[in-house]
Amino acid sequence: MIQTYEMMIVRHGFMLVGEPFSGKTKVLHVLADTLSLMNERGCEEEKVIYRTVNPKAITMGQLFGQFDPVSHEWTDGIVANTFREFALSETPERKWVIFDGPIDTLGIESMNTVLDDNKKRCLMSGEIIQMSPQMSLIFETMDLSQASPATVSRCGMIYLEPQQLGWAPLVRSWLSTLPDALKTKDHLALLEELFKWLVQPSLRFLRKQCKDLVTTSNGNVVISLTPLLEMLIFDVVREDPNNKNIRIWILASFAFSLVWSIGGCCDTDSRVKFDVFFQRNCHRKDRSEPFPVLRGEMGMSFGR
Repeated sequence: MIQTYEMMIVRHGFMLVGEPFSGKTKVLHVLADTLSLMNERGCEEEKVIYRTVNPKAITMGQLFGQFDPVSHEWTDGIVANTFREFALSETPERKWVIFDGPIDTLGIESMNTVLDDNKKRCLMSGEIIQMSPQMSLIFETMDLSQASPATVSRCGMIYLEPQQLGWAPLVRSWLSTLPDALKTKDHLALLEELFKWLVQPSLRFLRKQCKDLVTTSNGNVVISLTPLLEMLIFDVVREDPNNKNIRIWILASFAFSLVWSIGGCCDTDSRVKFDVFFQRNCHRKDRSEPFPVLRGEMGMSFGR
């Protein structure tokens, strides 16, 4: 966030580059909230207004504007309307135009005039929109494979990688959103220990020994695990919070969810390997993997 703030001061156009679940969107949202909060508390900062658009979700005409092929009338696109609104606004707030999606060759080349020092958006209709000093043009993208050197040289670059964030913050965020019935000390401790015990070895085995049918990231498969687990255990805990079998149900639900999230993206041969690995780990036959520090019933339950 500090890098993004410093880049925003020196450049009006910059890119956040990184794989999914590296924190690109949250960096911008938290930074916007922080600057707005500083303004409310009397610091020398301005509030932030931002508009986000996926440039690949709509056509180029809808994005930048187009002439009607029959009447030859000009229709403004989303970018043109947003630029005009922000440029004509005389309020001191920071105004961000965020493109959250893959960089398209044609789309990004048409933005070169905006990214230049003259900061002008030239429309096909002949209209020229001058960016105001409060405006910033921000791109969130996974890679720069379709960006030309001309575009890259005009933008500031901030690289984020999921490995630095890891999957643990995603799990902690999910645990904080659980219903009250699942937020007891015992349930939270059990869930945290299950994640520590099984998730990292399973991810390591997935990356080294298995083949994905569809390419996934560690954060992606962990995010797939959490809602499935919550769905399986919530109704049981809500109906009878004092049921003595809830602990066993959580263990079984976690095993099911992990197999069909982390192990579910493999091909047929890899699923057989993952099954053998998972059973060995749960039976505590694989001494190279960590053991849970909770009571012994955990391994016994999975062993059955």
